[in-house]
Amino acid sequence: MDAGRCRAAFRSRPAVRRVVCAVALVVGFAALAGPGAKAAFPATEGQPIVTIGGINRIDAEPFFARYGLQLKWLEPGRRAQFHSEWTQLEIEADKRDVSYNGSRLFLGDAVAASGGKLLISRVDLESLIGPLLRSSTYAATAREPRTIVLDAGHGGRDTGTRNPNLKLDEKGLTLDVTKRLAALLEREGYRVILTRSDDTYVALEERAAVADKAKADLFISIHFNAVAPGSQAQGTETYVLTPRYQRSTSSAELDDSDKIAQPGNVADPWNAILGYQIHRQLLDELGSRDRGLKRARFVVLRLVSCPAVLVEAGYLSNDAEGRKIGSAAYRQKIAEALATGIARYAAQVRAARS
Repeated sequence: MDAGRCRAAFRSRPAVRRVVCAVALVVGFAALAGPGAKAAFPATEGQPIVTIGGINRIDAEPFFARYGLQLKWLEPGRRAQFHSEWTQLEIEADKRDVSYNGSRLFLGDAVAASGGKLLISRVDLESLIGPLLRSSTYAATAREPRTIVLDAGHGGRDTGTRNPNLKLDEKGLTLDVTKRLAALLEREGYRVILTRSDDTYVALEERAAVADKAKADLFISIHFNAVAPGSQAQGTETYVLTPRYQRSTSSAELDDSDKIAQPGNVADPWNAILGYQIHRQLLDELGSRDRGLKRARFVVLRLVSCPAVLVEAGYLSNDAEGRKIGSAAYRQKIAEALATGIARYAAQVRAARS
């Protein structure tokens, strides 16, 4: 079954109980090696490394050929497509965002062009691209989700973003989506724990501590976005933790603090898988603008030691999108999309362990 038919199958059936299509991605879970170190898992093992601008990079063409992807130049030496029966990836020199099966993903380092070749940083291949490709070599330490911690953003004195025109506060909307998602997951037999179940302020560090105390298998933080008045920004973006030695999506330069390993970095490959599945499903279900699977060092992502994502499901500051978010039916769709994304991730884990 190709990717488009797979997504159509998921859209056509109730959330979570949808029959999972044949898994094209079989990946693993391991700590990330630093620059110059031997890979902790073999996505790039044996591939020649070229250092450009202090970043260890690998020629894209032989790397993707290893996974059965064929090169098609869209602009020789600058923009390329790599494709197979299951996968279509487009990359462009000097850009950090790539298209993976129609979804926008952000690399930590821009693609480099050199000698007619396109080169991708080793860290991006190990922590994002490699895990998204078909490979049974990553299966050994995957953990099937049983306990899931849901984090409703903000609360109490922290209202989060607001839309005064529509009288919408983020803290109440995130709690509503969280409770809807909890109900869907509990029906499927998951143990679900909420970082807050009412209008209470909970410190960010305490939210992460809830997940670690519960020995959570997944951590999902739910938010809504906002920008300055007058902006018409809209759409959905999903965040996973920035890998060690890389910039976050919003950062222009690498900082010394970026070189420090965070507890959440042990789950870098599975963060990528979880983030992709959830982001893809939100886009499919909501029909919203794709603002990308991004990287950030948010406290709740840094401090949890299980796979984790933070979702910005839409923009409250955009009145048209805010009206949708204000609808209970739309919030149910968000919860169902998140539940299905989790179900797809869990199916991949089961396949990897079988």
